[in-house]
Amino acid sequence: MKKNLLLLILTLLWLGCSDKKPTAGDDETPIDSNTTDSTIDTSGNQPPISSEISFSPVTPNSTAEAEKLYNFLAVNYGSYTISGVQTGDLNTAATLLEQEDLLAVKNAGGKFPALVGLDFLFANGVEASGSWHQEYTNHSVVLAEELWNAGGIPAFSWHWRDPSHTVDAFYTKGAGDPYTDFDFTKAFKAESMEWDTESETYAQLIRDIDIISELFLTLQGKNIAAIFRPLHECGGKWFWWSTQGGAAYAELFRLVYDRMVNKNGVKNLVWVWNPQKEVFTDAAWNPGADYYDVIGVDIYNNSFDYQSNKQQFIDMQANYGKGKILTLSENGPIPDASLMYADGFVWSWNMPWYESWGSNFVSKTADDVWEANLHSPCVYSLDKMPGWDSYSISQSPVAKCPDVGYKLGDLDTTVQSKPVVLDTANGNGWLHVGIDNMHTQVNANGDTTVPAAANLFLQPPADLSGASTASFVVKNTSFDGVWMSIAVLTGADANPAWEWQMPPDGCWINGESQETCSFDVSDLNMAEMDKIFIMVATEGYTGDLYFDDFTSDKGLIASFDNEDDIPTREEAGAEAYVKTLAIIGGK
Repeated sequence: MKKNLLLLILTLLWLGCSDKKPTAGDDETPIDSNTTDSTIDTSGNQPPISSEISFSPVTPNSTAEAEKLYNFLAVNYGSYTISGVQTGDLNTAATLLEQEDLLAVKNAGGKFPALVGLDFLFANGVEASGSWHQEYTNHSVVLAEELWNAGGIPAFSWHWRDPSHTVDAFYTKGAGDPYTDFDFTKAFKAESMEWDTESETYAQLIRDIDIISELFLTLQGKNIAAIFRPLHECGGKWFWWSTQGGAAYAELFRLVYDRMVNKNGVKNLVWVWNPQKEVFTDAAWNPGADYYDVIGVDIYNNSFDYQSNKQQFIDMQANYGKGKILTLSENGPIPDASLMYADGFVWSWNMPWYESWGSNFVSKTADDVWEANLHSPCVYSLDKMPGWDSYSISQSPVAKCPDVGYKLGDLDTTVQSKPVVLDTANGNGWLHVGIDNMHTQVNANGDTTVPAAANLFLQPPADLSGASTASFVVKNTSFDGVWMSIAVLTGADANPAWEWQMPPDGCWINGESQETCSFDVSDLNMAEMDKIFIMVATEGYTGDLYFDDFTSDKGLIASFDNEDDIPTREEAGAEAYVKTLAIIGGK
């Protein structure tokens, strides 16, 4: 999760997923894990992308189930790809196939995915003992068991909350609210990267790792294996485990592996290491090939962009060689199978982030594209899985999938956006900001000439001294999310001195949603500002934004009820990308 993605968990809603149940007429219910769809040909020995891939996992003395799971990934790698989806909101009273995120895929494409992402994000932290948190964690284990018994693949992430229990958070400052500044390197001995096993911080880390170990040991005791992706998206600065540099991160990854595998006896996992593309070339982040089976990257393209992401595949092989399975461990729209096979770069699996909690990531792929992919003979959906009881270990790759069965260009990929509905009663107005392809522009030397950002400034009221909060309502009509913030500028007349100030946290608006963005301005000079800005900054964003009632706890900033409230575009980004500034409705 993903990615920017990392601002995706915004508000945790109470339970209430759809209670729609699969009917007897659905083509994959009931599920028979002992049958194999005839469209998946596992005979032959045509080599996959690389003949360097091991057919056994890195964990010594792995369980028979982990051997099967890894072997299935290895022999199919480069020949077939596996469909997936991440779960968010879980209905603890519902079965696996009744969960909102799985139903979103089924309703879009007619089949359930073979791989399901689960998350131990409530298993640790200061609030972990709460009944709701416990129910969520325990039901994740229940769903993993149900999925395995149906022939599918459980894939666990771990949004590891502050081990010190100072705050219930995994984000760093500026990435989410609440946030943590937990520093795991306090568990090192002075001026070294050797663990101080007597330190309080080390004890906190070990306590949490042991809790996760027990959850996996529960599955191990039931002869169930799973994929595990700890400390994900390394190199990004939005999680606490990725703030102390590559070498320290790698030590932490090795600690998690060693404690779980060698001390606690967790032997039922396929391990995924998940670097950000920005650190592909930095070897310090790599914990070592003996500590993981798969390398995953998280890529969130714009809605309905189904590219194969072959460049990232090429870059990963260039930096990490061809001895590991490569996968798209998080994504927005799915990488289309016909494009992957045409380009010759086939990820082991892909896993769109969840539809629930208002994130709508399943909806970033058109229904026809979902249907074509899930029904393709080259893509494993849940009904095409061989069944773990009947699966036999192989030392040969399966034959290359001969024909995807469709072309993306032949599909109806049209998606209807929702109509824009604005409350303009009683003279209420909205500021319309139309943005076209916001992206960073560079010159031949690689220098940024136009940033992927736009600043829109307003002349503030005379005095907002003492203001502690500011907010506005914003409606995002694009399918894609967008980040925004505010800023104040002082010193236009050199008194006080020139200064650009921003609140500590921005605001992420999901696609096709309306939010009230609130900002902490208590440390900003609201009394002597010369300009106040609305800032929009998201690479690749295209869409229409509508703003209403920009206000503070000390007075109104702009109502957007008349043309006097239209802001001014400032700097290259706004000039390049902001195509519309107008008042809708108003007096």
